[in-house]
Amino acid sequence: MRFLCVLALSVIGMVGCSSKPPAITISQPLVMGSEVLSAGITADAPVINGDQAPAATTRVYNDRDVPVTIHYHYFWYDEQGLDIPHDAKRQFMRVPAHSSTELLSSSGSVNARQVRIYISL
Repeated sequence: MRFLCVLALSVIGMVGCSSKPPAITISQPLVMGSEVLSAGITADAPVINGDQAPAATTRVYNDRDVPVTIHYHYFWYDEQGLDIPHDAKRQFMRVPAHSSTELLSSSGSVNARQVRIYISL
């Protein structure tokens, strides 16, 4: 019994200490609160443009009869899914009634490969 416990712990230790860490993927590139959807705002997932210093664009739509001010923040990640710090702060944009606008962000890092945007009111 003791031998089986030592063997199980050894196998778990070897698996946990493998040389290549597992890649983390960004499975939800667009995050919006329910209050944003209730305000008539919808959005497309962000699209990354460029390889040298990637930038991302996100198209946001307002289906209501009044303009809506939204707040947004882009988060950038490298190939393994690790956060890339950047100076961009939470920003805001006024989306005109029955119209759309484009939100932009630049990663500032050549290592950026994935992006997530968080939109709130």
